[in-house]
Amino acid sequence: MKKIFFFCFLILIPNCTGYSPIFTSDQINFYIEKIEISNDNKHVRKIIKNLKPYSIENGKQKITLKLDLREQENVIMKDAKGNPASFEIKLTLNVDIITKNLVKKISFNENFSFNNQSNKFELKQYKNNVEVTLINKIFESLIMELRSL
Repeated sequence: MKKIFFFCFLILIPNCTGYSPIFTSDQINFYIEKIEISNDNKHVRKIIKNLKPYSIENGKQKITLKLDLREQENVIMKDAKGNPASFEIKLTLNVDIITKNLVKKISFNENFSFNNQSNKFELKQYKNNVEVTLINKIFESLIMELRSL
Protein backbone atom coordinates (compact mmCIF):
# COMPACT_ATOMS: atom_id res chain seq x y z
CA MET A 1 0.00 0.00 0.00
CA LYS A 2 2.82 2.37 0.87
CA LYS A 3 4.54 1.61 -2.44
CA ILE A 4 1.39 2.46 -4.39
CA PHE A 5 0.96 5.74 -2.50
CA PHE A 6 4.64 6.63 -2.99
CA PHE A 7 4.42 5.79 -6.72
CA CYS A 8 1.32 8.00 -7.18
CA PHE A 9 3.02 10.77 -5.24
CA LEU A 10 6.06 10.64 -7.54
CA ILE A 11 3.85 10.80 -10.62
CA LEU A 12 1.87 13.82 -9.39
CA ILE A 13 4.80 15.98 -8.16
CA PRO A 14 6.18 16.93 -11.62
CA ASN A 15 2.71 18.05 -12.71
CA CYS A 16 2.60 20.72 -9.96
CA THR A 17 5.65 22.65 -11.15
CA GLY A 18 3.77 24.90 -13.61
CA TYR A 19 1.69 26.62 -10.96
CA SER A 20 1.87 30.41 -10.87
CA PRO A 21 -0.54 32.72 -9.06
CA ILE A 22 -2.75 34.96 -11.19
CA PHE A 23 -2.46 38.16 -9.18
CA THR A 24 1.31 38.38 -8.75
CA SER A 25 2.98 41.65 -9.62
CA ASP A 26 6.04 39.92 -11.13
CA GLN A 27 4.82 39.37 -14.68
CA ILE A 28 2.84 42.55 -15.37
CA ASN A 29 3.39 44.96 -18.23
CA PHE A 30 2.47 48.15 -16.35
CA TYR A 31 2.96 50.03 -13.13
CA ILE A 32 0.63 52.46 -11.42
CA GLU A 33 2.24 55.86 -11.30
CA LYS A 34 -0.52 57.73 -9.50
CA ILE A 35 -3.92 56.98 -7.97
CA GLU A 36 -6.46 59.77 -7.65
CA ILE A 37 -9.68 59.36 -5.68
CA SER A 38 -12.83 61.45 -5.75
CA ASN A 39 -14.27 60.38 -2.38
CA ASP A 40 -12.30 58.94 0.50
CA ASN A 41 -13.79 56.05 2.46
CA LYS A 42 -12.62 52.75 3.91
CA HIS A 43 -13.48 50.78 0.78
CA VAL A 44 -11.39 52.97 -1.53
CA ARG A 45 -8.50 52.79 0.93
CA LYS A 46 -8.72 48.98 0.85
CA ILE A 47 -8.51 48.99 -2.96
CA ILE A 48 -5.55 51.39 -2.86
CA LYS A 49 -3.82 49.18 -0.29
CA ASN A 50 -4.31 46.16 -2.56
CA LEU A 51 -2.89 48.14 -5.52
CA LYS A 52 0.38 49.02 -3.71
CA PRO A 53 2.36 46.05 -5.13
CA TYR A 54 1.50 47.28 -8.63
CA SER A 55 2.96 50.75 -7.88
CA ILE A 56 6.58 49.62 -8.01
CA GLU A 57 8.27 51.17 -11.01
CA ASN A 58 9.39 48.49 -13.43
CA GLY A 59 10.23 50.53 -16.53
CA LYS A 60 7.13 49.40 -18.37
CA GLN A 61 3.92 51.26 -19.25
CA LYS A 62 2.89 53.72 -16.57
CA ILE A 63 -0.76 54.14 -15.66
CA THR A 64 -2.69 56.79 -13.75
CA LEU A 65 -5.94 55.66 -12.12
CA LYS A 66 -8.86 57.82 -11.06
CA LEU A 67 -11.14 55.92 -8.70
CA ASP A 68 -14.70 56.80 -7.75
CA LEU A 69 -16.42 54.27 -5.48
CA ARG A 70 -20.11 54.59 -4.68
CA GLU A 71 -21.91 52.53 -2.08
CA GLN A 72 -25.66 52.21 -2.05
CA GLU A 73 -27.82 50.32 0.43
CA ASN A 74 -31.48 49.80 -0.47
CA VAL A 75 -34.42 48.21 1.29
CA ILE A 76 -35.79 45.58 -1.08
CA MET A 77 -38.67 44.23 0.95
CA LYS A 78 -40.59 45.24 4.06
CA ASP A 79 -42.61 43.06 6.41
CA ALA A 80 -46.29 43.58 7.36
CA LYS A 81 -45.38 46.17 10.02
CA GLY A 82 -43.33 48.23 7.59
CA ASN A 83 -39.94 47.22 8.98
CA PRO A 84 -37.16 46.33 6.52
CA ALA A 85 -37.00 42.59 5.87
CA SER A 86 -34.45 42.44 3.08
CA PHE A 87 -31.59 44.71 2.01
CA GLU A 88 -29.36 45.09 -1.02
CA ILE A 89 -25.84 46.50 -1.01
CA LYS A 90 -24.55 47.79 -4.32
CA LEU A 91 -20.95 48.91 -4.87
CA THR A 92 -19.97 50.69 -8.07
CA LEU A 93 -16.38 51.54 -8.93
CA ASN A 94 -15.83 53.94 -11.81
CA VAL A 95 -12.24 53.89 -13.00
CA ASP A 96 -10.52 56.19 -15.47
CA ILE A 97 -7.36 54.52 -16.77
CA ILE A 98 -4.96 57.05 -18.25
CA THR A 99 -1.88 55.95 -20.15
CA LYS A 100 0.41 57.73 -22.56
CA ASN A 101 -1.88 57.16 -25.53
CA LEU A 102 -5.15 55.87 -24.06
CA VAL A 103 -7.93 57.10 -21.79
CA LYS A 104 -10.35 54.35 -20.86
CA LYS A 105 -13.38 54.53 -18.58
CA ILE A 106 -14.56 51.35 -16.91
CA SER A 107 -17.31 50.67 -14.40
CA PHE A 108 -17.39 47.67 -12.07
CA ASN A 109 -20.66 46.79 -10.31
CA GLU A 110 -21.23 44.25 -7.57
CA ASN A 111 -24.38 43.78 -5.50
CA PHE A 112 -25.61 41.43 -2.83
CA SER A 113 -29.00 40.91 -1.17
CA PHE A 114 -29.49 39.71 2.39
CA ASN A 115 -32.24 39.42 4.99
CA ASN A 116 -32.62 41.52 8.11
CA GLN A 117 -31.66 40.01 11.47
CA SER A 118 -33.00 40.69 14.93
CA ASN A 119 -29.50 41.05 16.40
CA LYS A 120 -28.21 44.37 15.04
CA PHE A 121 -24.59 43.65 15.98
CA GLU A 122 -24.57 40.43 13.95
CA LEU A 123 -26.30 42.25 11.09
CA LYS A 124 -23.58 44.93 11.08
CA GLN A 125 -20.83 42.29 11.16
CA TYR A 126 -22.49 40.37 8.32
CA LYS A 127 -22.85 43.55 6.28
CA ASN A 128 -19.16 44.39 6.80
CA ASN A 129 -18.15 40.88 5.66
CA VAL A 130 -20.33 41.22 2.56
CA GLU A 131 -18.78 44.60 1.74
CA VAL A 132 -15.25 43.18 2.06
CA THR A 133 -16.16 40.32 -0.26
CA LEU A 134 -17.65 42.71 -2.83
CA ILE A 135 -14.56 44.94 -2.67
CA ASN A 136 -12.32 41.92 -3.27
CA LYS A 137 -14.40 40.91 -6.31
CA ILE A 138 -14.16 44.44 -7.71
CA PHE A 139 -10.40 44.49 -7.10
CA GLU A 140 -9.94 41.18 -8.92
CA SER A 141 -11.95 42.47 -11.88
CA LEU A 142 -9.90 45.68 -11.94
CA ILE A 143 -6.60 43.80 -11.95
CA MET A 144 -7.78 41.48 -14.72
CA GLU A 145 -8.79 44.53 -16.78
CA LEU A 146 -5.45 46.27 -16.17
CA ARG A 147 -3.53 43.15 -17.16
CA SER A 148 -5.40 43.03 -20.48
CA LEU A 149 -4.26 46.53 -21.54
